[in-house]
Amino acid sequence: MTMRQHTRDGLQRLCGEGVSLWLDGLERDLLASGELARMASKRPLSGLTTSGHDLLDAVSGPAYRAQLDDFTERGSRPDEAARRLLAVDARWGCDVFLRRYRASGGRSGLVSADPVPVVERALAAEARAAWWAVDRPNLLLKLPATDESLGAIGELVGEGIGVDVTPVFSVHRYEQVQEALFTGLERARRAGLRLDGVHTAVSLPVAPLDAAVDARLAAAGAPAGRPPMGRTALAHARLVYHAYERGLAQDRWRALAAAGARPPRLVWTATEAHGPAGPDTRYADGLVAWGVTSALTRRTLEAVSRRALLSGDTLSGRHVSARLDLAVLTEFGICLRQLAGELERAWLADRRAAWEELRERIGKLLGGPVG
Repeated sequence: MTMRQHTRDGLQRLCGEGVSLWLDGLERDLLASGELARMASKRPLSGLTTSGHDLLDAVSGPAYRAQLDDFTERGSRPDEAARRLLAVDARWGCDVFLRRYRASGGRSGLVSADPVPVVERALAAEARAAWWAVDRPNLLLKLPATDESLGAIGELVGEGIGVDVTPVFSVHRYEQVQEALFTGLERARRAGLRLDGVHTAVSLPVAPLDAAVDARLAAAGAPAGRPPMGRTALAHARLVYHAYERGLAQDRWRALAAAGARPPRLVWTATEAHGPAGPDTRYADGLVAWGVTSALTRRTLEAVSRRALLSGDTLSGRHVSARLDLAVLTEFGICLRQLAGELERAWLADRRAAWEELRERIGKLLGGPVG
């Protein structure tokens, strides 16, 4: 092993293992100041993921004031203003990565954004409106991974709309989403669309899964800091990666790939963890395989960049041991599939609440009632 391998930046190390790195989190200040563009040029960032929570946290700041004043002059409703603010931020973020997207032939430079409120009965219509409003080829629209949404996901992909399906907390749900994405790509092929321009992703939050399981283990009397504490997210990721590989081994996928389709990205999200000395990089270090994506906050990116340890593939071929790790949970009365459903419902409730809070906050900033 050479000295250069010992000392190279931890982010470059991960990229060398085939991991794509996305920034997790976006605010208008980051765009307007040019800081995001500087980060994208200095760091090996290949994309971005953002959510409505980012706007909720920042909308009262000065970066949004001029646009909000324009909305007030025009008498815009809060829900209309929220959609437009989200679309502007998403478009701006896409523009920062557009050169990278074009230079890579669409293999890099994607932006996963959240300009779609959770209205499942009108999900496809909301997604189309957001897709047209942002109008960038490197956009992925975040769509909920629910039973009710699977049909709309296939429909939208079939129209060439990029999607990022989230959150996925179980292998069963991942397989359902993979099926919907494959179905959508087959529709796009029949419609004569270029499949290399139809981008798809599946996002899997990791820290919330560990937190939920560890809390139940503690309540059941499991020893603190000892297995199976803290092992669920990694084991789950290994099983999902195995399902991902099985999907790509199907004749069905081979036919899509021959027509130009690119594999749906596996994106590890909610990867920020904190230890006594600051940001903990265990998820960035532990979720490594060729072709996966890790979404990291600015703090975690900086922490990883300071590390020089090498780690190889931690996911491939480890599904058997992962099943054994998860089987131990049943001894403590934990059903992972049931817990995954609870986490999914909690995520949806949080997303709906964030949208309503955003509308209310914007309504106050516009100086009128929330409509």
